[in-house]
Amino acid sequence: MKKLIVCLLVLALAASLFVGCGGSETTPGEGGQQQQQGQQQQQPSKANDDGMIRVWVGEESAEYYQKACDEYVAAHPDFGYKIEVKGMDTGSVAGTITNDPTAAADIYTVAHDNIGKLAATQCAKPITNEALVAQVLADNPESFQKVIYSNLNGTKYLYGVPYISQALFLYYNKALVTEEQAQTFEGLQEAAKAAGCKAITVTGDDGFNMSFALLATRASDHATTVKIYEGAEPQSGGSKGESNCQGDDTIAIYRWLQAYAADPNGFKWASPDGWDADLDKNNQGVLAVIGGAWHYNTAKAALGESNLGISLIPTFTLTAEACEGLTGVKAGDVYRGGTFADCKCFMINANSAASKYAKEQELIAYMASKDVQNASYLECMNVPAYVGASTFIKQCFDEGKVTESQYNLAAMQVSMAEWGIPQPFVTGTLNTYYYSKNAPAVFRAIIDKTAYPTTGDQILAETESLEGIRKALYLAEYLWMHGVNPKEFPANLPDKA
Repeated sequence: MKKLIVCLLVLALAASLFVGCGGSETTPGEGGQQQQQGQQQQQPSKANDDGMIRVWVGEESAEYYQKACDEYVAAHPDFGYKIEVKGMDTGSVAGTITNDPTAAADIYTVAHDNIGKLAATQCAKPITNEALVAQVLADNPESFQKVIYSNLNGTKYLYGVPYISQALFLYYNKALVTEEQAQTFEGLQEAAKAAGCKAITVTGDDGFNMSFALLATRASDHATTVKIYEGAEPQSGGSKGESNCQGDDTIAIYRWLQAYAADPNGFKWASPDGWDADLDKNNQGVLAVIGGAWHYNTAKAALGESNLGISLIPTFTLTAEACEGLTGVKAGDVYRGGTFADCKCFMINANSAASKYAKEQELIAYMASKDVQNASYLECMNVPAYVGASTFIKQCFDEGKVTESQYNLAAMQVSMAEWGIPQPFVTGTLNTYYYSKNAPAVFRAIIDKTAYPTTGDQILAETESLEGIRKALYLAEYLWMHGVNPKEFPANLPDKA
C-alpha cells in the first residue's frame, strides 16, 4: 500500500505540479477549470526528452562527477540516458535558474538556503522517490533535514538532497602562530603583538562571513539567545518565525569584539588589496583569517602549504568591561566563534521533461551516496555531508591519501558544524531580509563604534554606549523581520522587533 501511494503521488506530481518557474501555486480545489487547462498547456511531454540528463555541479567537481556518472551508465545499461556534467559557479546558479529556467540543467547544485526561493517560484520539482527520501533521512544530520524541505500547495516536500558540507573555520600562519595560540583569540593577539601586526581578519563584512560573532556560543554548553527565523514556515507569505539578537550575551560579545578590533594587535577588516594580501607571508599584515574551504587554494598561495595552519574558529573570554551592566553573562565566560554550517544540494529543474523524473531521482540517489561523496572528497576536496563522515576523513589521512592541510580542511569543517547552524532561510524573502536590507552594515557599525549610516539621514547617533548598542541590535532584528527601518525605537529595550 505504501509503494502504491508513492507511485500515485509521482503520477499526480507529473500531471499537475511541474508548471515551471513563475507559475502560480494553486492548491487542489482552487482555480477549477482554469487550473486544469493550465496544467494541460504547461505539462512537459516526451517531446522535450532528448535522451540526455544534464547535471550542474561546482566547477571544481565537474571532471569527477562526469567520470562517476559515466561509470554509472556503463554499469546500468537499462538506465536509458546519457549524462552530461558541467561545472558552474554554484553561488550564481539560483539566479540563473530564476532568470531563465529553460537554459538550466535538469539537475543542478545550489546551497540549501536557495531551496525556499526556488520551490516558491516553482523552479524545482520535489523529491518523491521513496528510496531516495529514506536515504536522505538516514544519512543526513537533523540540522540539514530541517532546511531541505519546502511547501507546495500546502504540502511539505523534500526538495534538496545534500552531498557537500561546508562551514567557516580558521586559516593561520604556522610560522608565527603556535597550535596552542591558534585555539584562542587571545593567543592570536599575543602572537600578533610579537609579530607587530594584526591578529585576524575576515574575507568579507557580509552576514555570512561575520556569522562567527553573531553565532558565537558559550563553550561549556553551546548556549546562545540568538534566534534567526526560528520556526519560520517554508512557503511564500508564511510566518517568518521568531528572531532575536538583543540578548545580553550578544551585547557582551559585540562589546568584546569592539575592544578587540580597537586593539593594535586584534581584529581588522580586509584591506582594499584583499584578505589574501593581508595574510601573505611577505606582507605579514595579519596572522589569521576566518574563511571556508573555497578559500583554501588562495590561503595556501598566500602562506605556502608548509606554513598553512587550519583550526576551529577560536574561543574568546568575556571581559568585565564587556559584561558591565548586563545579567546572564559574567567576566570569564568563554565563547567559541560560530558559523553557518551549510550543505550544497542536488535539486531537479521543474522545466525538465517529466519523462526524465524517475531516472533523475535514481541518478541523484547515486551521486549523493556515501561512496560517491567519499570519492568526491579525495578527488575534489568536497567535504561529505553525511553523518559520520569524519571517520572516513581520518582514515584517508592515516592511510596517506591526503596531506595534513587537506585533512584539517575537512576535519575542521566537520567539527565546526557542531558550533553552527544551517542558514535558516526557508523562503527567498528571509534570505533577502537577512543579507540585503542593511543589517550587516548595522553590525559593522557596532564593531567600528560609528554612527549609522555614515552618510544620509542618521538613524543611530552612536553605537558605543549600552543604549546605542541596544538600539543598533533592535534595528538589525527589525530589518530581519520587516525589511525596512523602524519608524521609531521603543522607549524600553530590549523589545521584540
